[in-house]
Amino acid sequence: MENQPNQASQPTPAGPDNKDVNNGKAMAILSYLTFLVLIPYFTEKNNKFVRFHAIQGMNLLLVWVAYIIINIVVSAIVTSVAYSNCVSSYYGYYGSCATGFGAAGIVSLIFGIIAILIAILAILGIVNAATGKMKELPIIGKIKIIKK
Repeated sequence: MENQPNQASQPTPAGPDNKDVNNGKAMAILSYLTFLVLIPYFTEKNNKFVRFHAIQGMNLLLVWVAYIIINIVVSAIVTSVAYSNCVSSYYGYYGSCATGFGAAGIVSLIFGIIAILIAILAILGIVNAATGKMKELPIIGKIKIIKK
């Protein structure tokens, strides 16, 4: 019995220590502010707490950039279709001008909701970083676009 090591005295290697958390909160918060994530991502490679949030922030940034690109392309297509229908209406084809702009409004509403959801994810990440938690973001936290 006396030769068995005490399991309570062994450190847990999984998470960061309190020093990493306390020293890295500001940089971890910075990880969720769009392109400012590049600062902690490239400067704080040894702090596990900051590194976790920097990777989460980089994944969020890539989702945000993809959202912007898709928004621009889809909005341009829907708007050009709606505009071409109205031009046709002007030259004698009267019909779906209002319907085309209604579709553009629905697309704008959908993309607006997605933008709000991305902002909520960033706020959740900031709250987690500020409170010292290493908690993955909902939905995109499981997706590993950027790895360690």
